[in-house]
Amino acid sequence: MLIDNKTYFNFKSYRDFKNKTKENIKQQKFHLRPLAGAVIGAGAAMVVSSKLFKHSLIPDTSKLKKSTLRDVTEMLLMAGGANIGGVIAGSVDATKKQKKKKQKEAAFQIMNTSIPMLMVTGAIKTCESVKSLNKNSSKIIASIIAMISGAAIATGITNATKKENEPERKYTIKDSLANFDDIVATIKLGFKKIAKIIPVDVLLPIIYVYNGYRSGSKE
Repeated sequence: MLIDNKTYFNFKSYRDFKNKTKENIKQQKFHLRPLAGAVIGAGAAMVVSSKLFKHSLIPDTSKLKKSTLRDVTEMLLMAGGANIGGVIAGSVDATKKQKKKKQKEAAFQIMNTSIPMLMVTGAIKTCESVKSLNKNSSKIIASIIAMISGAAIATGITNATKKENEPERKYTIKDSLANFDDIVATIKLGFKKIAKIIPVDVLLPIIYVYNGYRSGSKE
């Protein structure tokens, strides 16, 4: 007996099964694309950084001369590359509306990476320049304040530039995971001895790829 949903005695027809399989495969490929794009984008940024600052692709940071400018530039390049790569790859077969959402998500992710990071860098440099504040406890407190303030500014800019019919951007737990790069940046920029023990340079690309994947897979 044929039922409306094309099942025979609770068994779906072959055509139904085939269409469902195709749909699942398509959905899986759609999520793989932004991931691949984010990986390629972050990788391309790492290549650019290695050429720009004349070091190996994955440098031994203990042998590199201390440079806040280099560290910040490399982080921002990687964040931008991963998000742009994720959006480009995730926009294949996407509608115009979906592409806009991905681009806006990428803009937020880049701001949510760069603004807190620049503020953390400034906070650490300020602590280092003031004798009474040049200690780990002061750097940690200043970094936390800068991180929270930077995330609030990024969210505020996003909401200030949205259209009237668009929902407000809420800062979520997932967004705070993206700010883990600021914790890594704090370790990398302010605590060189810890940075030698913890492989922060290995963690950073993973964080930025995650950000890029979120941008590219935005619906």
